[in-house]
Amino acid sequence: MVGSALSSMVSALTDGKKGYEHVQERVNAIELKMLEIRKNLEDLMQEDEQAFNKISSTWKLPKSTDEEKMARKKALQSALRDAIEPPWRIANLASDVMDNALDLLSIGNKNAITDSACSLIFAFSAAEGALLNITINVNLIDDTSFRTEQEKRMKAFYADLVRKRDDGMKILNSSIHTSFL
Repeated sequence: MVGSALSSMVSALTDGKKGYEHVQERVNAIELKMLEIRKNLEDLMQEDEQAFNKISSTWKLPKSTDEEKMARKKALQSALRDAIEPPWRIANLASDVMDNALDLLSIGNKNAITDSACSLIFAFSAAEGALLNITINVNLIDDTSFRTEQEKRMKAFYADLVRKRDDGMKILNSSIHTSFL
């Protein structure tokens, strides 16, 4: 959420400024998109908590008989699959924030370029954290083909995140001439 808030702030700092007239439409669109994403992320945090609670409740199911063990296992497997959906949506929204932060690194108020970079980095961290939460649940799913599919999806998604982060850091470095990035 911090990443979207920072991109929203940079958009506001660019809006109506002399020299940025040619990017006003895009900057205004980014600001609206960041407000929408922030609201969606708030909702997803609650969904993620509910999904975890569903997993947790399966651990409390009885397991005295073979039938109970089977029912418990089936409920857990279902809850694990459900639990990866909110983090996937969080990761996708964070990736969207990264896309907009990349735009702002190029078109946003140059006095706030480091805020655009921070937006990019915070969104990267949010997406990376979401992938970690997906991983912990995927690792417990018995269906090996589903697990393999999710692992491939995560690997490709993460590579795209890294590319975006690195592209943004190149833009930042060329703009502020830092040597530590």
